[in-house]
Amino acid sequence: MSELGELGLSSYEEKVYRALLSLGSATAGEVSEASGVPMGRIYDVLNGLDARDIVRSQSTEPTRYAAVDPERAVDRLLAERRRELDARAERYESIAEGIGPELAATKPAESRFWTAPLGSDAAVSLERDLFATAGDTVRSAMSDPYAAAPWERYEPEVDPFYEVVDAGVDVRMLGHAAMLDGAPSEAVERAADAPANVAVRVTTDLETTFDVVDGNEVTFHVPHPLAAGERLGVIHVRDESMAGRLVEAFDRAWEAATPLSAVIEGEAPAGE
Repeated sequence: MSELGELGLSSYEEKVYRALLSLGSATAGEVSEASGVPMGRIYDVLNGLDARDIVRSQSTEPTRYAAVDPERAVDRLLAERRRELDARAERYESIAEGIGPELAATKPAESRFWTAPLGSDAAVSLERDLFATAGDTVRSAMSDPYAAAPWERYEPEVDPFYEVVDAGVDVRMLGHAAMLDGAPSEAVERAADAPANVAVRVTTDLETTFDVVDGNEVTFHVPHPLAAGERLGVIHVRDESMAGRLVEAFDRAWEAATPLSAVIEGEAPAGE
């Protein structure tokens, strides 16, 4: 991941910002051509950067865009990161206060933790073992660390998913929209053209990565606390009650999400 990526810019956003630094002032079409960002995504990226004061839009016809001074842009990105970290710290403290008594009262029947960095042999093996056991349903929610990692880091974990899950299993994959920025087009198209039993939707309202298999097995993916876009490990829990609550949360997010095919075709923004 680049330094701008660590400060909060997606790969498309970084390409657009760097292109504008070279162009000075340009239309959306000129930025798309210079940066390599598809026209179908360019306005979303430019408007997002404009809203964050990383790019300035000019009242011209057509609208022209210019990059803000790099030092000012970096300061703004750093301030965003600090606010995000403060908000996460407060959220985790709140969760910790409430979850302790709950876990003490109802301990999982079985739980284990494995160290499993993204793309490692251990991660691939754990994935194969989990999904090979699926008999009815798989619900996979994918956000951090995947959303903050380059495609190459977790690509080894993709093929086993398609290879191991039985054709009779109902599979729903809910991914964070940020994953689309770094994934190659062929990988995105493969997900959109998945077998009939596999459905893929996209959302921007997703912070946690977890899997629920057959309504009783759960895995939680633990982001590395000191390395963005990296996974510390995976917690595996067998607990039907916990799995049921996660399925309910997943289904609510699923209903609000956008089918991947619609995002690719430009019919709807991710998550709407």
